[in-house]
Amino acid sequence: MNQEKPLIRLYRTRTFGEKISDTFDFVRENWRPMLKYLTYLLLPVSLVETYAMGNFMMSQMSLSTAIGRSDMDAMLPWLSSMGMTVLFYIVAMLLVDALTYTMLQLYEQRQERLQGITFAELSPGIWQKCGRQLVLLVTGLLLLIVVGLVVSPSALLGPVAVILVAILLFLALPLVFLVQPIYLFEKISVIKAYAKSIRLGWKTWAGVVAVFTVLYIIVTIVASIASTPWYIMVALKNVFATQNSEPAFVSSFGYSVLQYLLGVVSNFCSNCLMPLLSIGLAYQYGHACDKVDGVGVDRDIENFEALND
Repeated sequence: MNQEKPLIRLYRTRTFGEKISDTFDFVRENWRPMLKYLTYLLLPVSLVETYAMGNFMMSQMSLSTAIGRSDMDAMLPWLSSMGMTVLFYIVAMLLVDALTYTMLQLYEQRQERLQGITFAELSPGIWQKCGRQLVLLVTGLLLLIVVGLVVSPSALLGPVAVILVAILLFLALPLVFLVQPIYLFEKISVIKAYAKSIRLGWKTWAGVVAVFTVLYIIVTIVASIASTPWYIMVALKNVFATQNSEPAFVSSFGYSVLQYLLGVVSNFCSNCLMPLLSIGLAYQYGHACDKVDGVGVDRDIENFEALND
């Protein structure tokens, strides 16, 4: 049935509605292999991520109590649990984006698209893209430090200057949203990827903002709904803990197990929703490449000549 559907090409000029609809059409067509390998990669990460987040919340409560007693020894477990939480969030983000962009690439390269695809076919692209994302992550952190050093003197000029700089940075941020698909899809250096992202982002700024905003809102709403039962259980336990009067059912082993399982569901669902943003930005990148550089036309000509040969 999936083979009867038209191929969703990456490099094609699209309207805003087509970018959103193509994003959901890709997920609708390929949700089985996507869910299969997202589960394979992310479920173990979600198990550890939930454990780290639970320790972080407990240590945060202990830290607030310890500060009142001038006991700063509680700072170490708080920092370590926060570090573990951030680390496994980054791991999940790397795996999600690497898998998503590998699937997007193979979707057009394989005659049967993603049907029957094996992990052996996906793994080279996944690990290669994880490595390139680490380069992007380090470069992004260095760029953030440089920007911070450049704009920090504006604080000396007063609150108006700070507000203006903050607005300019907020407006400039979407210019680098396309750096990830550019660097993961193309054989290009990271500096050239940032330069190309700024060039394409400048000419399609409104589209980048619109696609990212709409998909981010959708992902946030659905993730919040999936996380609500876990947040309620955590909040209930924290309220009773601050009052030093936990009922028996809150301190029971069964309550802790249920809270942990709901945390796993929450983190796993949040991680599985992240591909929507990645796919949407990928189609925005394909739209920008075709609209600005005519990449889609060039590829159609190459395919036509290949057929004639």
